[in-house]
Amino acid sequence: MTPFALFLDIDGTLTVENQVIPERNIVALRKARELGHKVFINTGRSYGNIPQKIFDQIEVDGVVSGNGTALMLQGELIRTSFMPEDVIEKLAKRLFDSKEYWFVFEGFNHSYNAVGRGRKKADIEIPVTDYADFMRKRGDDPIQVLAVARSFPEEELISYKEDITYYKFGHYYDITVKGNNKADGMLSLLELMGIPQGNSMAFGDGDNDKNMLRKAGMGIAMANSQPELFDVADYITLTNKEGGVGAAIEKFLLKGE
Repeated sequence: MTPFALFLDIDGTLTVENQVIPERNIVALRKARELGHKVFINTGRSYGNIPQKIFDQIEVDGVVSGNGTALMLQGELIRTSFMPEDVIEKLAKRLFDSKEYWFVFEGFNHSYNAVGRGRKKADIEIPVTDYADFMRKRGDDPIQVLAVARSFPEEELISYKEDITYYKFGHYYDITVKGNNKADGMLSLLELMGIPQGNSMAFGDGDNDKNMLRKAGMGIAMANSQPELFDVADYITLTNKEGGVGAAIEKFLLKGE
């Protein structure tokens, strides 16, 4: 039997608070891999902003990170589309000069949090105070994602439309280099593995998951998803807190187990 490839969003989908993965998800994913199915993280987070705790809880065959801006297969980096330096400079100087908005530049190796702006720094983030401090601490770390507060004017984001794509969440925007998304990352890995598109299952809950759910053989929305995902999903599973990823895997891939 041709294996299925499972593509998993992290926040609000695979995990609950503090990046804990419900036991139902862990068990179902382990059983799926034992049957020969492939498991992939597909996240809006940059690779450097994925907590090691995720990989300590489950085994994966690859990672799509930063909304499709970096693809890894069996530990090998196979494609990247990092944010150009001129775009980083333009956005960083604008944001550091404003003093009004919290933001985080998410690199392939680390994430850089502009401290003192009303957002608590996560443990894996490096604090930065101004543009020069950011550039010094960042070094040559390529940037995949910029997360910025939703109080930042959307009309200004639109003015950058030649350079960026952005996604809306409850309290922030995710900004990536234009022309990348989770769906294309998923399709690229399927092609490399020789797995038909129809044998893909994608799990998500947010705005940046819509195209992935549309293009997967089966798009699965969490019950806690943003409402617009329900219209594009093939199936609505339980909430992330109820182990909805595991419940769907049990239903569609582990029926005979």
